[in-house]
Amino acid sequence: MMNIGSILKYYRMRNNLTQAELCKGVCSISHLSKIESNKYIPHNETINELFKRMGIEWEREVDIYEGWKEKLETFIMHSVYYDLKAMEEGYKELSAHEDYLQSTDLVNRYELYKLRYFLFKQDTPRATQQVSILKRMETSFTEYEKGVSKVIYLIYDIFLQNFTEAENRLERIEEFRERIPHMFEGELFYQRAYLLHNRAQYSKSTYYAEMAVDHFRKDSNYIRLLHAQLLLAINYTNRDFILQADGLFKTILRNARMMQMEQLYQGALYNYSMLQNRRELHSSAYDMLKELKALLEPGADLYQAVLIHLLQTAVEENKEIDSLLDELEVLAGRKKDPYLKVQLDYFRKTKISQQELLNYCEQIAFPFLKKHDYIGEARSIAWRLANYYRSIGDYEKAGVYSLYHYDKGEKEL
Repeated sequence: MMNIGSILKYYRMRNNLTQAELCKGVCSISHLSKIESNKYIPHNETINELFKRMGIEWEREVDIYEGWKEKLETFIMHSVYYDLKAMEEGYKELSAHEDYLQSTDLVNRYELYKLRYFLFKQDTPRATQQVSILKRMETSFTEYEKGVSKVIYLIYDIFLQNFTEAENRLERIEEFRERIPHMFEGELFYQRAYLLHNRAQYSKSTYYAEMAVDHFRKDSNYIRLLHAQLLLAINYTNRDFILQADGLFKTILRNARMMQMEQLYQGALYNYSMLQNRRELHSSAYDMLKELKALLEPGADLYQAVLIHLLQTAVEENKEIDSLLDELEVLAGRKKDPYLKVQLDYFRKTKISQQELLNYCEQIAFPFLKKHDYIGEARSIAWRLANYYRSIGDYEKAGVYSLYHYDKGEKEL
């Protein structure tokens, strides 16, 4: 239901009229004040006369309102179905008429999905500012809007990598599951799967990723389906479900290429190369990483990870790594990141001797990676050290590193 009073006030202020000027001969100032604050619904004659004084036909205004309501619903659907280009066009149109929207009962949903839009754009300052705005509006939220806000706040926490807060929020959501709109069911499954994967709880993450895949498929949400399939394929990789992961990666790469989803294609290519390395198909992984590196700008977020894994793969294939080492040295010098320095020294050791490399892994690399929660890489080195100590008969140390490798691989809640 539209807020007649708010719209009336919007047009009055737009026409630079005082309350006294507008209501003279029609109603009292106090009566108009109650109308504008939506405390009183006026008679049709009164509202028609007030709008007529501003040159506005009330019946036409109802049509205008319904038109903007439909545009907002379309904007929301673009968000749910991850149509970023259409969402951007929709936001441009809606934001040009923001004053009007904020004068109607559409304001809460508009402001909620503005936050979703800023997250799509990866605009952290505006997203953070929008959260503050929404917090002040929460007392006016309907039950539906409260449910929507819970999910979008969850996405915001994950976007900022506030994983502990995100997990706490998700637990609170689960307590009031009936208040979450049905169209967000798949999103909740996906976000829970993502959080569990981040904690290296791959078995549970697989369960929720499969539920997300099933929901998005039934909902014909094809773009979000690809995202959930990629997360599922990564979980399959970490659980050594090789055939399932291989089939999914091939499907994702084909569909991402056809749909011109560059970021998704790059993410799938990177993770598929990890699967190939896990299968000791290093030549295939090397080709994938070379293709991916050529697609990325050196300053891109993924570029650093690709460079490091390309070095790892090149070492496995006994390929020349000097040019890649030079590139990593420049990157480490520019970023002053101790993680990059550890990686640089590690790859330099691969050119010296196996024993010196193992010593470096045990004394420097593994403790650093373990301390700073680089779980995947720490597990890989732990497995290397476990194999080494097993080969020389030191089963106690082999057991320590093996325990870390398996414990971090499937630590349950």
